[in-house]
Amino acid sequence: MSALLEPLAGTRSRHDRLAVVLSLFGLLLPLLGLLAPKAVVPLVLVTAGLAAVLLGRRALPWQIMDRPITLAFGLLTLWCLIASLWTFAPGEAAALALRVAVLLLVLIYLCALAASLDHRQRRVAALGFALGMALTVVLVVVEFSFGFPVSSALKGDLDRAAFNYEYHAFSRLNRGISALAILIWPLAALCWDRGWRARALALPSALFALVMASQSSAALLGLGLGILAAAIAALGRRAGRLVLALAVAGALLAGPGFAKLMKAAELDQASYLSETANYRVHIWDFVADRILERPLFGWGFDSSPSIPTEGVTPFRADKNVIPSHPHNGPLQILLELGYVGGTLTIAVLFLLGRKLDGLPAPVRVCGQAMFITILAIASSAYGLWQSHWLTMMGAAAMILVLALPSSPDERKTAPPD
Repeated sequence: MSALLEPLAGTRSRHDRLAVVLSLFGLLLPLLGLLAPKAVVPLVLVTAGLAAVLLGRRALPWQIMDRPITLAFGLLTLWCLIASLWTFAPGEAAALALRVAVLLLVLIYLCALAASLDHRQRRVAALGFALGMALTVVLVVVEFSFGFPVSSALKGDLDRAAFNYEYHAFSRLNRGISALAILIWPLAALCWDRGWRARALALPSALFALVMASQSSAALLGLGLGILAAAIAALGRRAGRLVLALAVAGALLAGPGFAKLMKAAELDQASYLSETANYRVHIWDFVADRILERPLFGWGFDSSPSIPTEGVTPFRADKNVIPSHPHNGPLQILLELGYVGGTLTIAVLFLLGRKLDGLPAPVRVCGQAMFITILAIASSAYGLWQSHWLTMMGAAAMILVLALPSSPDERKTAPPD
């Protein structure tokens, strides 16, 4: 704790103080991700604004942000803005595209701020995150073991006599459980870099056991595939590249075909799957058909809830064919933005994968596993343009930066022990 408080004494540099700001951010991130996911957005905005004021001209966005990644995200959001022209509510879609663009820029800036810290400062910033993860896991255990006392206090009691009470009680924490499935990988990378390789290997598996007690199938799928991806990526860089390439190609190029195959296999009626999984297969089959109707440019940005459904029977008589989104990010991109948007998305993911590929083993393996975890969750739950979901993905990337080991230049200029 003394390492966290020392920079506040006023004798340290502004980057030391930034390390404390990011440590407080890391402390709050998993806690808010569990209990109040929408609060993660203002947390990111406030942190980025405070950091910009703190560093001033030392860290102007256009000086420190990764240019290729910023350009790739910029082109994708520009296409979102263009695709707003032929959607069903152009004004609202354009406003959403602009909000997404601003949020992505802030997240890229936050990652650049973390990268501007030296090794010692990154370790100070990581202390708060490690503490926040520990507190959040303890909180999840308390919630599961004692009848959700904290979420009931914050969100109100559920009627215990109501139908499917347990499912609804657990589902309140689904977004937070998904956040933990993503954030466990930066924590594993931090442990690995400290020489605690056994703990780094044990952490995702231990969390997987905890997630099995939840109702979040998306988190369970994402974390399970992430663990498999980590095992393969640990074999070497080529293996890691192959995992990422196959995952991206499968999700964005072959996604509609997979959706049709799942429907042909009657997985929408399979009794061994949950009803929500059946529902998703039904949605994805419909979405695949609509993608084929407008494959190049799509139906327009944020058009998913308004896609025509004449002649299509809903999975549930009292529900829409598509709810507010398709519960599949890659299919949502192809549906709304067409294969033009899909190609731009592949370019973004290629650049991110290339960044990961060049990192030292601990961060590379855990980063590639986090990539797969995020892609799996995004392919089975949540709307792609939901601000808190985009923010959690970007915030996790920033925390992963804190796990970077010291560079040769830092080692040369470091004072002797």
